[in-house]
This record gives sequence, C-alpha cells and structure tokens, in this order.
Amino acid sequence: MANTKPSTTKESAIKNPGIAAKLNPSIEAMQSDDSDNTIDEIADEEGAPAWMVTFADLMTLLLVFFVLLFSISSVEKERFKSVLSSIQIALNQNTPIASQIIIQQAPPSTDSKVEPIIPQPGMDEAEQPKESDKDNLMEDIESLIQEQRLGEFVYVYTEGDRIIIRIKGTILFPSGDVELFDDAIPIFDDIYSLFKKYADYNIDIKGYTDNTPIATSRFPSNWELSAVRATTVLRFFLEQGIDPVRMSATGYSDLFPISSNETEEGRAQNRRVEFVLEKEE
Repeated sequence: MANTKPSTTKESAIKNPGIAAKLNPSIEAMQSDDSDNTIDEIADEEGAPAWMVTFADLMTLLLVFFVLLFSISSVEKERFKSVLSSIQIALNQNTPIASQIIIQQAPPSTDSKVEPIIPQPGMDEAEQPKESDKDNLMEDIESLIQEQRLGEFVYVYTEGDRIIIRIKGTILFPSGDVELFDDAIPIFDDIYSLFKKYADYNIDIKGYTDNTPIATSRFPSNWELSAVRATTVLRFFLEQGIDPVRMSATGYSDLFPISSNETEEGRAQNRRVEFVLEKEE
C-alpha cells in the first residue's frame, strides 16, 4: 500500500477551486492588516517622539532665561547713569518738564580736605612729587573766591577725586523762578574761565531747593524747579562755548539738605547749585 502525504492548504486550494474561493477573503484580510501595520510603523519612524516637544520647549525657555540674565548683568552702571543724566539736559524750556529723569546720589560730604604735597627728605628735585591739576584747580578756585570776595556765596571742597563748587541760590535766582540774577553773570564768567582752562574735567551741575512746596502751572513741584534751574545754568555755559559732552544737569528738589529747613537762613543754604568737577580717566 502506497504512502500518501497530506496536501497543504495552498495545494488543496489550487486543486480544488471551491476551497480557494472560501480561503480568499481570509488571505486578503491578512494582507490588508499587514499593509496597515507597515504604514503605521513607517509613520512612527518619520515623526519625533512626543516627549521631544516638551523637552524642546524647556530648552528654549532656559536659553531665553539665561540670555536675559546675561544682558542684565552686562549693564555698565556708570554708562547707564551718564545716559540718564544726558537725557535730562533741557536745551529748551518748552520741553515737557515731567519727562526729565532725576538721578539720586548720596549727599556730598563737607569734611574732605585737600592734603598738601610734602616733599620727602633725601629726594632730588626731579624726584619730588609735582602738583596735580586738581591742586592747581583748587588753588585757582580759592583765589577767585578771595579776589571777588565771594566767600559768603561760594564754597569749594573736595570729595575723593572730585571738586565741588557750591553757590547759594539766593545770588542766582529769584524765589520760585529760573531766570538768573544779573549779579550771577560775573560769577559764572569767572567760573567759565576755569572750566575752559581745565578742559579735561567733566562738569555735573546739580540743582537743589528748600522744602517749601511749590505748585504752579510751570513748576508742579520742587523737582521741576530744581531740574530747570540746573539746566538754565547748563545752557549759560553751553552758550559760552563749553563742550556739551563734558556737561550734565540734574535736579534733586529738597533732597540732601545741608542745613535745617526750620529757619529762613537754613532754607537759604539749601537753595543752591553745585558744580561737580571730575577728571575723565
């Protein structure tokens, strides 16, 4: 008796068309499922994983944050202050006063003194320390005060490397106004000659008032009054030919009084204009 092999489904389907017809739908369905799975796998491979979107957002936010920190830390304080001071320079009194920027600084100290240069024993004349421009400028200012008998109105002192010339407001401006007295012009003319001689010194003009409130259509407060007085003085020296790059003007209202505002004499002391001279490095 001969051995017979069981025929495969495929062979049976070929030999028996009826079986092939019955198996056809199942085969086509399986082929369709395989095709769909292949398309999904290709789509998954082409796109980024979902967590990458969140990670990319986080990295972007961190980058922006550190760029912001770096930009803030890179601001030069002195340059920033210089820009703000320059903005305050009002070359026209019609400029809106409210737009002026006020920069507050520590009150000046009047305890500083000029230390004389003392030659050291045993040194040759060529090795002796020479007077600096600062000492020469101080001597010229003091001589000017003595010659013009301005000791009642003008005072000079040093603060570190800076020289401060203080002028009482009673000789400069009428009460509540910004027009210079005629008596102030000769004083400013003499000071101008010093500014011209020592051209390597920058000039910061500071205006102060007492604490008596003012509220007019032109000056809503002492801030505006002090700022415009400072810029009025600045304009005088600009018109005389001082380089505007050397100059700035600031108003301080009644901040940093040098005397008590309880008395008329004290308030007169607090109404003042100061020239801060500092040599550019």
